[in-house]
Amino acid sequence: MKVMLTGGTGFIGGHLLKALTSAGHDVRLLVRDADKLTKMLALQSIDSEVDYVIGDMTDPATVSTSLEGCDACIHAAAFTSLDPSLMDQALAVNGPGAQLILDAAHQQGCDPIIHVSTMSVIFPPSGDLLSGEDPVHGGGNPYNASKAVAEEHARAMQADGAPIKIVYPAGVTGPLDLGLNVLAANLAPTLQSEIMMSLSSGGWCLVDVRDLAEALTGILTSGTGPQRYVAGGTFMDWEEFHAIITEVTGRDRALLPTPREALEQMVDAEAVEIMLGIVPGDDAALLEDSGLGSWRPVEETLRDTITWLVENSYLEDEWAPNCL
Repeated sequence: MKVMLTGGTGFIGGHLLKALTSAGHDVRLLVRDADKLTKMLALQSIDSEVDYVIGDMTDPATVSTSLEGCDACIHAAAFTSLDPSLMDQALAVNGPGAQLILDAAHQQGCDPIIHVSTMSVIFPPSGDLLSGEDPVHGGGNPYNASKAVAEEHARAMQADGAPIKIVYPAGVTGPLDLGLNVLAANLAPTLQSEIMMSLSSGGWCLVDVRDLAEALTGILTSGTGPQRYVAGGTFMDWEEFHAIITEVTGRDRALLPTPREALEQMVDAEAVEIMLGIVPGDDAALLEDSGLGSWRPVEETLRDTITWLVENSYLEDEWAPNCL
């Protein structure tokens, strides 16, 4: 299948590029930086030549060119940043870019069109599990607001019968990236401490980026119509996460009960709500339809991730002696 992929030089997109080429798909990338693509191909040990178009996902002519002759489209690109001064760029890029790409892919006749969304647009959940049938929650910080705009457009297209498959990942982590992705940037300082928080509810939902890439590749089938899938991965409450981190790193940290009031002094309001309110994902449909069957053990994911952090000097050796 000829697949147009956005975001191929990013964390999820790079692993997805590896999974797609390994599965024998013919991939055309829409990228902004050819040098970054060269580095990603080397990082992912992709030896074959990859077709690509240089340009921006908000430019109609570039998007049209990148979709020529493609049978399917996966939109995995998004502007993300932890820098408050840059976050407004998300509003200028993520919503308009998604709308343009999804519309153009549908006009091209792509089937399927996979839109990589985020768990944050369906949070808080309506029930005990995160579900693709949960309503969209807009507003909030610029990134979440921009992804909600894209989500509303994708759902409107689904309602009109467009063959769009929306996937909602939770916390995506794993080894291999060209920089420090958002979750890794939160995980590293969590590990680089003598204490770990324990909250009254919530926890961690982690999905291995390699599994997510395989699952996205697995649902790259035509003729199945609009679908929505949650990729929540493994849910751990705070004590379970602490126990696994202790086992994986070989370093025991004190588990400190942390009241909501103290948490609100450390992170923004949206992060507080997610940390306290996160629940497992209803992943059954994605695991079945993709053929993946199950997520790999979270211990393996965290061991590989932390080892990568240590090897790339994002985490000092002393904090993870078992990962050297």
